[in-house]
Amino acid sequence: MPRIARQSIDQVQAAADLVEIVGHYTRLKKSGANYMGCCPFHEEKTPSFSVNPGEKLYYCFGCGEGGNLFSFVQRKENLDFAQAVEHLADKYGIALEYEETSAQGEAERRRRDRLRALLERATAHYERRLWDDRAGAAARAYLDERGLGADVCRRFRVGYALPGWERLRDAARRQGFTEQELLDAGLVVTGRRGGVYDRFRDRIVFPLADDRGRTLGFGARTLTDEKPKYLNSPETALYHKSEALFGLHNAKAAAGRDDRVYVVEGYTDVLALVQAGIENVVASMGTALTEQQLKRLGRLSRELYLCFDADAAGVGAMSRALNLARRLGLSLHVVRMPEGLDPADYVLSGAGAQGFRELAAHSETLLQFHVRLALESNDLARPDGRAQAFAQLKGVLAEAATPIERDEELRTIADRLHLSEESVRYLLSASSGAGGARSPAPAGSAAARAAGPAGAAVGGVHELEVRFLAGCLALPDKGRDVLGGLDEGVFASAETKAACRWVKARLTSADAGKNEDSVDCAPDAADGVSGVVAEVVLRSGRERFTVAVVDELFLRLQEAQVSRLIARLKAAAGTDETGTREAKLAELERVRRRLREAVRSLPVVDDSIEGQGPGT
Repeated sequence: MPRIARQSIDQVQAAADLVEIVGHYTRLKKSGANYMGCCPFHEEKTPSFSVNPGEKLYYCFGCGEGGNLFSFVQRKENLDFAQAVEHLADKYGIALEYEETSAQGEAERRRRDRLRALLERATAHYERRLWDDRAGAAARAYLDERGLGADVCRRFRVGYALPGWERLRDAARRQGFTEQELLDAGLVVTGRRGGVYDRFRDRIVFPLADDRGRTLGFGARTLTDEKPKYLNSPETALYHKSEALFGLHNAKAAAGRDDRVYVVEGYTDVLALVQAGIENVVASMGTALTEQQLKRLGRLSRELYLCFDADAAGVGAMSRALNLARRLGLSLHVVRMPEGLDPADYVLSGAGAQGFRELAAHSETLLQFHVRLALESNDLARPDGRAQAFAQLKGVLAEAATPIERDEELRTIADRLHLSEESVRYLLSASSGAGGARSPAPAGSAAARAAGPAGAAVGGVHELEVRFLAGCLALPDKGRDVLGGLDEGVFASAETKAACRWVKARLTSADAGKNEDSVDCAPDAADGVSGVVAEVVLRSGRERFTVAVVDELFLRLQEAQVSRLIARLKAAAGTDETGTREAKLAELERVRRRLREAVRSLPVVDDSIEGQGPGT
């Protein structure tokens, strides 16, 4: 793929508003020079997520997640760096320029651009046929009968494919598109005798868009007895059924604000709920949720509310979703609809948004749903019925989420089966580790730094190094003085070494009279250090630093380096017949004692008097 030109990346960096972008996922409030809110990357009740609007950096003091403008979009939208830049360029109306690339790569980019343009033209074509063509009267009547108004249908760009075999094909040809492009976009089908004809005919058409609202494919419902009732686009270079979620682009902002997503089965369920005022809803276009769909939903919220039919297909889909959700760290809830009603029928029957929200308020966790189903589907008055329920529940609890949730359900099961809790605990005998094992935290993460003595040691060094750099940034004169001749070897990790280089460059830039908010000072999104830089910048504005504090941090930083050298020498294998190692150890121990004495001898300074930090 072609590389985006550096000047275009800089334009996007300058134009984009990180506060606005983050605000789609969590509520932010002004706090001094920064903004604070609950972290969009983990669950919390007390806000610990900080955004620096000038530097366009973010950092969570709870989970340690941090980075810059581009890394935030990458994480939340599951995009690579180039896609994140393109996403923001599209949002802020910036035309990107690309560097010279291979002919093959350029040809592929142009091909995908042509397919996007064709799909956009097809969407507009179907829209016109629905609203402006007499032949669209039956489709309009169907939507009206379902209670779906023109406003919500136009908002989701619902359209109509005419009954003819060549309507779209001929319209696209007149606009300069080829048969091969129509095939590649999934809009036509090859006939038995050659040639192509329209895939969608006499159907209401629902555009399937990406999270930026760009059409990737279509789902279509027949207005006749033609089979299948619903027909989707085939797999293409742009459309992948396993990832598709109808309404995702519309649901993002509301999902961030409410920290939940409602997942329904069909297009009309989404339209009806949005029309009623519930925006954070998507359709899986069937009951089978895939891992790719769950991952995409998980980036909007960890709280997913499933509104599926309680038939065999729906129950089976929710069983599979339970396994996937447990692995992905998602919390699934089941909203029980009244018998015989889907979400669209329910809200349009007069219950409205309030009635739907009340159903959601009484939702079950997916574990509760499966426990209730196992208990209700067996005759508990008969010994063989209880035995059958016992066997089903054993499998259900083996897939449970947390020990606390399992214990709550154990009490429910014990009561319904007329057994003691001790007897019911037998259900877990074959799954002693269920729900208890956790994947190891990523190396360098806040969780990893907090895990175990070794983790605590690493976490302590990281904390020390970040606070030292934050102090240097908060007190520019002191920072330039301390960092001027500092050897990077004093830092333990590559990330904090790189962050040190960034702080030095920032202080040098400020000393030279350059604009501190210039793009040149922004951490490179591609170098993997933006998270540490964000932590440094946001700590510098949040904590109060004095010259004495920076002096102490500098001494402790040197002490930590000496301690690492001592540990390496002690761990060195082999014998040292010359005594060189012992001499080095003795010298290093003397240096460490001097540093510790220097820390103890530092004067205690009233930080209400001294310091250049914020507020002084």
